[in-house]
Amino acid sequence: MTDKGIQTVVDRFNEKNTSGFLASQSIGGNVEFGLVWPDKDYHIMADVSPYLFYFIKDKKGKCIGAVLDMNQDLHGYVTPPARKKGYLTNAFINFIFPHLARSRRVQRVTINRDDIGDVNYAASLASATRSGFKVVGQEGAMTICLLNLAKYKKAPVRLVNEGMSFERMAELRKDLNLHALGLWQILAEVETKLGISKESRALKRMIDELQKYRGYKLEDTLHEYLENKDRKSKWN
Repeated sequence: MTDKGIQTVVDRFNEKNTSGFLASQSIGGNVEFGLVWPDKDYHIMADVSPYLFYFIKDKKGKCIGAVLDMNQDLHGYVTPPARKKGYLTNAFINFIFPHLARSRRVQRVTINRDDIGDVNYAASLASATRSGFKVVGQEGAMTICLLNLAKYKKAPVRLVNEGMSFERMAELRKDLNLHALGLWQILAEVETKLGISKESRALKRMIDELQKYRGYKLEDTLHEYLENKDRKSKWN
C-alpha cells in the first residue's frame, strides 16, 4: 500500500463513517490497533483478509499517522503537518513494539530509496534507527533493517474495549442473519445440483453453529462484557 493509500485509511479513521470497514481499539496512550477492509468488490475472487494497522493520534484525538503491519515489513506514514515531532518514534517504542512482541520475536523493515526519493529515504532511515532498528543489509536501492523485540516481550500492553450499545448489537445480529441466509442459499444450490457430500455436510454444521450466534450467543458477549465491567467498577 502506498502513502496515498494509507492517507485514505487515516482519513477514514477520522471520519468514522465512510465506505469500507474499520474496527480498532486502544493499545495504550495515543495508539490504536485496527483491522481495515478497503472499499472494493468482494464479489470477485480475491483475498478477504483485513489489513492490520496501528493508528497514531495527536493530543486532540485526531489520527495523524498510521503503521501498516505486513508481518515481514512495516510501512509507517505520518501526515506532513505532523512530521518531525517524534510521533512515529514514540508510538513504536512505547506501544507498537510491545504489541508486536506478543506475536513475533524479530521485526523487519525495508526502506527503498527508488520508491520514496533521497529526502524521504534519509528521514525514514533516521526514524528507523532512532526507534532501535539496525541496518543489516542492502539490496540495490533497498536498505534492510531488523529489530530484536525480546526486550519488549514483558512490556505492558493495555488493550481497551470501549463497549457497544444494545442497538448496535441488534444491527450486528441482523447482519449476521443475512450472512447465515447467504450460506443457506449456497448450500441449497450445491446439494440440489451436486448432491449431499462430506463438504456440504461440513458447511451445514458451520451454518448450524452460526445460527446460535445469530440467535443468542453474540448478544451474550455484550452481557458478559457489561457484567465484568460492573464487577470491576465495584472493586475499584
